[in-house]
Amino acid sequence: MMNPKKINNMKLLLETTENSHFAVAFGAGKKEKIKVVEKPYSQSELLLTTIKKILGDEKPQEIFVIDGPGQFSALRTGIACANALAFAYEIPVFGLRLEKKWQELAEMDRMKAIWQKICSGEFIKLKGDFVKPFYDKEPNITKSL
Repeated sequence: MMNPKKINNMKLLLETTENSHFAVAFGAGKKEKIKVVEKPYSQSELLLTTIKKILGDEKPQEIFVIDGPGQFSALRTGIACANALAFAYEIPVFGLRLEKKWQELAEMDRMKAIWQKICSGEFIKLKGDFVKPFYDKEPNITKSL
């Protein structure tokens, strides 16, 4: 008899396009856990802790991360985390471009729409060794004096 955990392809989704908040989803098919964290500029401190809580004792078989467009530091944090986790777990990582229709949605609705697309098979997986960020504009870096 097959192990039920092996039948379901557990997916982890990271969405860190804005500095004001981030979101993490984990599950298989229509059974998912979604956590939105609304703490500005806290991705680097809270992202791994949130992932650990949402995963529990389970391990993803695939990682998806929104690769852009978005804010420079926020994107870099999420993508670096996704790439590192994929390397550590020895699983594939996939970048997913944030569609215009999703950008106006509230974060929870956005995560549900993205999750549905991932689970429906509409998303074409282009595997690489890692995900690179997509910036739709130059970074806004100012020098303090």
